[in-house]
Amino acid sequence: MLANTNIFTDKETTNWFKACIALNVTKDGLSSFVEAELQKIHTTVGKSCGQCSIEKLLPCPTNGICKKINGNTCIFHQSQQRQQCPVCDQVKQNITSLHRFNGPSWRNTQAKRWAAQPWEIGKCFLPPDGYSGVSSVQESDFNGVISIMLNCTHFQTCLSSSCVSPPPPDKQCPLEKVMQSFGINKFWLVMACDLLLKRV
Repeated sequence: MLANTNIFTDKETTNWFKACIALNVTKDGLSSFVEAELQKIHTTVGKSCGQCSIEKLLPCPTNGICKKINGNTCIFHQSQQRQQCPVCDQVKQNITSLHRFNGPSWRNTQAKRWAAQPWEIGKCFLPPDGYSGVSSVQESDFNGVISIMLNCTHFQTCLSSSCVSPPPPDKQCPLEKVMQSFGINKFWLVMACDLLLKRV
C-alpha cells in the first residue's frame, strides 16, 4: 500500500512531512538561543578542573545511575572510587541547583569537558538516556532542545513568563504541553520522516 502512495499528493503523508520539517526548523531556530544561554550558564556554574571524570565525582551507589552486576560490580563506576575535588564538586552542586527536578543526567556528560565546553554542562539537562554521544546543540533533536529549556531554571529568566506559567511539571505549562505532544507523536514523526526521506 505504501508503495502506491504518492508522497506529494497524499494529504496525510504531506502533513507528516510538514510536521517533520516544522520540528527541524523550530529546533534549528532555538539552537542558537539555547547555545548562547548555555554560555551564560557555564559562567554561572563555574569551570571545573578539567581532570575529573563524572564516575569519580559521583558516589557509588548513586540513585538512578548505578547498576550492580553480580551483586557487587557497578557498571557505571567500573571500579573507580569517588574522588574529592572541591572545584568539580562545586560545579556539580551548581548544576544540580539549576536543574528544576534536582536530577541532572550525569550519564550524558563528561565532567573533564566542563572546563571548556558549555554544551557538556547543557547535556546535564537533557533526558537521561540517548544523548551522551551528541556533541552540540545543533546535533541534538527537538526533544533535547526543549528539555534543556524545561529542565534548567535559568531559562525562566530569559523566556516570557507565559512559556513557563504555570511552572513545570504542571501539565498546563506550555513547554510541558510541547514535550507531551512531541512525546506522543515522536515515534510516528520519526517513522514518517525516515520513510519520506528514503523515497525522495
